[in-house]
Amino acid sequence: MAMRSNFVIVEKPGLSFVAYRPWWEAGIIHGSTLRPFSCDPASLSQAAPVLCAATGTTLIANLRQDHGSTFFDTRSPGALDVVLRTRGSLERYEEGDAFIVPLSQNVEDQSVAYGVSTADCVPLILRGEGGWAVIHAGWRGLANGIIPKVLKALGSPVEAAIFPCAGSNAYEVGWEVVEAIGPSAVYVAASSDSSKALLDTAGTATNQLRVGLGADRIAVSGICTIQDVRFHSYRRDGEGAGRALTFMVPTL
Repeated sequence: MAMRSNFVIVEKPGLSFVAYRPWWEAGIIHGSTLRPFSCDPASLSQAAPVLCAATGTTLIANLRQDHGSTFFDTRSPGALDVVLRTRGSLERYEEGDAFIVPLSQNVEDQSVAYGVSTADCVPLILRGEGGWAVIHAGWRGLANGIIPKVLKALGSPVEAAIFPCAGSNAYEVGWEVVEAIGPSAVYVAASSDSSKALLDTAGTATNQLRVGLGADRIAVSGICTIQDVRFHSYRRDGEGAGRALTFMVPTL
């Protein structure tokens, strides 16, 4: 499926990323990166300066992702100090699959981009009346409830954008995956193998988002990372796959 018209590819020196057009046109710095940029652990130290230069930020904040349902809320007392003290990399200190951040940041001489890494998993950004959330939701995260948990913690969600992820025509999983996710799973039986299902990860995420948002408030890029070679895909490239970074920058 082609990218939907309410998304756009933004080109910056050394960096291309998919952005949700209404937010980008409103001046909200965010996106989900394309190849060859990669933020896998081996590449992050080289990649971070490129993204910082392209987005006008000074730090890239990242977590030790564990495919669970925990998140890091920088609105809580002292949390931003932890981000600044660790120079953005929380991998040694904090695990989680999402950031919740305030609408704006007020840090002297610093500007932080908060990001999650993916290579087929669902990356999504939520806007609420009192903050933003950036979420990594693989099938385990979808099964473990990371999306509804962050929705509840964010409070007063307004809209969501789902960025490139494994598509419904290419993401083959065992039936145990569908069962683990439960009623929100969107899938069809794989025609080539009765022991497999084709899981629509974006559709599943959309179902879970509908708990707090109407369908007209959820935008989906329509891009399948497995089929579109412009994007990193673990399912397609295996252990050699890089990682996209889906990020957002609270306004200064």
